Amino acid sequence: MQEETINDNPEPVKPGTPEPTTPQDVTAEAAASKHAGDVDGQVAPAPSVRPEASVNSQVTQVSLTSELLRLENDKLGSGRVQYTLDSAIASDFRGMIARTQFARELWKQIPLPTGAKTYGTTHDLFARVRETIAVRTHLAEKDSALLAYWTFSSWVQDFLPIAPGIAITGWAHEANLVLRTLSAISFHPILLAGLTNVTGNNIDWKLKPTLIVSEPGLSKRMAVLLSSSTCRGYLVPRKKDGYPTYACDFYGSKAIYMGEDPSMKSMLQNFIHINASPTPGVESKHALPISDDVTQGIQNQLLRYRIRNLPEVVKSDFCASGLSAEANAIATALGKSIVDAPEIQGEIVSLLEPHSEQQMAERQDSLVMFAVGATLSLCHQGKTQILVRDVASEANRMLKGRGERLQIRAEKMGHLLKKVGLRTRRLGAAGNGLVLDHVTQVGYSQGCEWVERPTGPTALYPSHA
Repeated sequence: MQEETINDNPEPVKPGTPEPTTPQDVTAEAAASKHAGDVDGQVAPAPSVRPEASVNSQVTQVSLTSELLRLENDKLGSGRVQYTLDSAIASDFRGMIARTQFARELWKQIPLPTGAKTYGTTHDLFARVRETIAVRTHLAEKDSALLAYWTFSSWVQDFLPIAPGIAITGWAHEANLVLRTLSAISFHPILLAGLTNVTGNNIDWKLKPTLIVSEPGLSKRMAVLLSSSTCRGYLVPRKKDGYPTYACDFYGSKAIYMGEDPSMKSMLQNFIHINASPTPGVESKHALPISDDVTQGIQNQLLRYRIRNLPEVVKSDFCASGLSAEANAIATALGKSIVDAPEIQGEIVSLLEPHSEQQMAERQDSLVMFAVGATLSLCHQGKTQILVRDVASEANRMLKGRGERLQIRAEKMGHLLKKVGLRTRRLGAAGNGLVLDHVTQVGYSQGCEWVERPTGPTALYPSHA
């Protein structure tokens, strides 16, 4: 069987350093073929031309990249180790050698397609991607499916209304498995340790990368940038040495690990939350890393999917409904990325229902703050009683001032006030409201606390919110 060889000529360790004469005692253990006797690997001076592998149907010789040696007079040199390997593993061994040569060069290490490969139907490809994620992360079926939708969306991100993100929380080891799996199968993935303005400025955004980031210490400022970059048009000043400052749009798909604190996920908009931690009491299974063959196969099939279906993504009239406004936008983008599979499209709405309900609950808590703030604002006007409808009107004025379209009805306002211990009563024909007597004031002191904001007026917040 003919075996390929790699270009393993070593880079010079130091300009002008001569190749060493190999010391007598420098040897390495060589892997032995099961068809041949053990052969000691001998470190030899690196030749001026690369050696050809000895090839037969059973074994082949593989040269390891240069090993650094300290020579006489404290000079540095390099040597090479040759191994005689079984042909069945020689290819994998050479692949690992090649990986060490370019692993630190950004655009050489990221997975890229080698060509477009047929994938069958959309159902077939989606099932393959979902299974690949499930086997290598051991996430719940629902989470594996959501990540499969997101993977598809990354391959057509430039033709979607928004580019939804993935916010990962939980244990670091399990989160790393998720990040590395996504970085193998998403579109133009860049695996980053941390994200700063400097990092963003050094990325070639014209190549439409998918950012896969580990950033447990995510700052609020960077969260704003990530949230804004799920939509087009938000520009960031960019400065490179030797060039004038210019504006750049950081729009694109992103997945980020935010640490073990689940509350941090609320910092990001248009992001789906995935908890990577295993279920308590359930033993974690060992997850094998995704192989180069699987990575290349999925990359090539997803390239074929992208080339074939981009016009269909543009024409898609899929529009999700029945969720919160943000969840509807995410579901619509993910659904549009699925072509010729209406059953898979429709499933995204049910998968995002828990995400939507949690958003609504968090929004409900924020409405309580507006209700109390509006009540406080009216109290400062010297009134002895306040109608619920007046509190609702004041809260709606405050919401409008913040650009919110949401409006609170008087009936809803009564329930919000009740949550902080402010029970309304009938105030004659005018309707229900609050009497600013001693009992009501005690309700304020027990259920609320004063907080001075860094900017803006003093606001009253529920102590339990």
